[in-house]
Amino acid sequence: MKKTSARVAMIGYQFMGRAHANAWRQAKHFAKPALTPELRVVCGRDAKAAEIAAETLGFAESDTSWQRVIQRDDIDIVDICTPGDSHAEIAIAAAAAGKAILCEKPLTNTVTEALAMEQAAEAAGIVHMLCHNYRRVPAVALAKRLLEEGRLGRIFHFRGTYLQDWIIDPEFPLVWRLQKTRAGSGALGDIGSHSLDLAR
Repeated sequence: MKKTSARVAMIGYQFMGRAHANAWRQAKHFAKPALTPELRVVCGRDAKAAEIAAETLGFAESDTSWQRVIQRDDIDIVDICTPGDSHAEIAIAAAAAGKAILCEKPLTNTVTEALAMEQAAEAAGIVHMLCHNYRRVPAVALAKRLLEEGRLGRIFHFRGTYLQDWIIDPEFPLVWRLQKTRAGSGALGDIGSHSLDLAR
């Protein structure tokens, strides 16, 4: 089997950034054909925190300017793990720089921004993907296959439930997900998007 490599820049390194970094490190065990990601640079606003993230998450280096990072010739993929209100600007610029894009959800805060991102990616002819991780869960993949084979009949109704309570703790910090101006659609875009994606 031919091995391929991809040189990754990750913008953002908090909660989902840590999850993505782990996924990049594990990709060689699951991707077909085998993919060997090269974790080149992690980017964030705080220089010291970004440096620590690079060291702990396995990236070769850190930077504080996503604009500088996406222009680098040694980057193939830009993995966007920042708050949703910053996705459009980064993704549009990354597409213009000819980089493949993996973007965390919520994709953006507005339909206008989402359409601009899609148009930029299509115009650049780059690979682009929104990160809906639950569709890769084996049980979900099996259900999809059974549906496609017609073994479950015709679906008339879908109901999704997502049980999570960690963010309702009154001591929990006021992160971007809890700020309407930054989170946009709130829980619907952040968590409900999983159910909507699975229903598709």
